[in-house]
Amino acid sequence: MRKLILILFFNSILFNISIAQSVQGWAIYFGNTQIKESKFSIHHELQLRDYKLLGDHNQTLVRVGGQYQFSSLVQGTLGYAFVHSEAEGTPNNSFSEHRVYQEAVVSHGVKSSKIRHRFRLEERFIEGQDFRGRVRYCLFADVPLSNKQFDKHGTYLAFYDELFVNLSSDRSIKAFDRNRAYAGLGYKFKKNLGAQVGYMRQNVGSNNGTNHLLLSVHHKMNWR
Repeated sequence: MRKLILILFFNSILFNISIAQSVQGWAIYFGNTQIKESKFSIHHELQLRDYKLLGDHNQTLVRVGGQYQFSSLVQGTLGYAFVHSEAEGTPNNSFSEHRVYQEAVVSHGVKSSKIRHRFRLEERFIEGQDFRGRVRYCLFADVPLSNKQFDKHGTYLAFYDELFVNLSSDRSIKAFDRNRAYAGLGYKFKKNLGAQVGYMRQNVGSNNGTNHLLLSVHHKMNWR
């Protein structure tokens, strides 16, 4: 049964990529450093986004945040992000963005699967534009494929869907910003280190959707 799920999963990804006019590449590092035995931790993240798989830089995003574990199910974060963006092709017409964000993540299980609900509020300061806000909601689901589940040498399927909604007094800015739907395959090299490769479909406003191939590394550390 698990082999059938994997075959169907990869066939779906390959089909979507094959019909795409172009595929964009994202390389992502997600890090988390636990501060001793406390409920505090530090989130650190780097994303390199390309209009192609390689060769035409789109965005560099750096995100850092302080996290607090309110309970085994609820975590909160206060953080900052810097985004450097470039236009497709040439000239680059680059511009920068500063963000302050607050988020809450609610986690629970369904049988052997892990479910997370992430609620994020962003205050955005974009070069050459007026201040605006944005609300994001993401539903994550991780489904184990092996007896190791999410421990060392475990494999799993990862899914998420994220909705972005603009908050602005400018009537020319529509409420719907974008939606991202993702499916990927994950592997745990160690209990605290893993990687995913997956496919994401992104729809921005009323524009045609874009196709993305994602490679992400997930790393947890302890600051003792």
